[in-house]
Amino acid sequence: MEKTSRFELEKWAGTSDARAEMAREVRAGLSRAPRSIPPKYFYDEVGSRLFDVICDLPEYYLTRAERALLERHAEGIVERARPRTIVEIGSGMARKTGLLLRALCARVPSPTYVPFDIAPEPIAASARALLAAHPTLRVRGVVGDFARDCSRLGGGAHVSNGPRLFAFLGSTLGNLDEREAPALLRSLAGVMSGHDRFLLGVDLVKDPRVLHAAYNDAQGVTAAFNKNVLRVLARQLDGELDEQGFEHLAFYDEERQRIEMHLVSTRAQVLALQAADVRVTLSEGERVLTEISRKFTRDSIEWTLSLGGMRPLEWIAADDGAFALCLARTARGDGG
Repeated sequence: MEKTSRFELEKWAGTSDARAEMAREVRAGLSRAPRSIPPKYFYDEVGSRLFDVICDLPEYYLTRAERALLERHAEGIVERARPRTIVEIGSGMARKTGLLLRALCARVPSPTYVPFDIAPEPIAASARALLAAHPTLRVRGVVGDFARDCSRLGGGAHVSNGPRLFAFLGSTLGNLDEREAPALLRSLAGVMSGHDRFLLGVDLVKDPRVLHAAYNDAQGVTAAFNKNVLRVLARQLDGELDEQGFEHLAFYDEERQRIEMHLVSTRAQVLALQAADVRVTLSEGERVLTEISRKFTRDSIEWTLSLGGMRPLEWIAADDGAFALCLARTARGDGG
């Protein structure tokens, strides 16, 4: 555990365990049809930096839309939830979390922030900035995989002496399919008390042209971000991959209301990862799915929350319908 007086960083998986898990997941994804790579492996140091650039692109409206909502409503959300601790799932660079933490620090003498992410670099970088801005704040970072580790937030140093606000921002829920999203919510509901609250940021269904532009930016940053996963696999799993042999493809599937992002093989080639015991032959034009980004309506979010053992309390949508925040609680208990 990395530790200073106000910052702790705990890793819930050793390097060897994480590498073995990565090998299993990548092998499973590339061995079935259609082939896929888990999107969490975008986020090494380079991938995190590229995504940070994406968030400032003119085409990528999501970050601006969510930030605008938080600028208007963070104080009210914190006042209603009354947390002593904010736990952020998939925190990344915590670009918008400072708005919630500013409101928290204004009403709590010794607040705590728990950023939970698969990559240690963005946790450490965001902690430095947040601690400089908020002298009374403590940061207890966790490096782990929220798809399997959320249940651990119910114990140890992550139990607060008061209500917690769990935040899942950036419409990251959209990266999970119709089965995975409720499963994650159930794992969170399982560690929440009746007094805890859950804040969800969701991207909403909109003009497909706007969605297409957001994932196919003119500068090609999203394409570079997509291809970076090949470098991650090559480095971590002893791979022989030719980045030039793939093209970025992203499109909106109106029927399933989701963006799909793929790497497309530009020629027949072998994709080999020695540490994962993977050697697959890709044909010209064959796609490898790297990410989905589902878009929601209020009805679909409330249904997903109910499947995940959550009860919506408040819906806060942008005036233009681009994005929404939803405050919820566990459906278990009588927390009020």
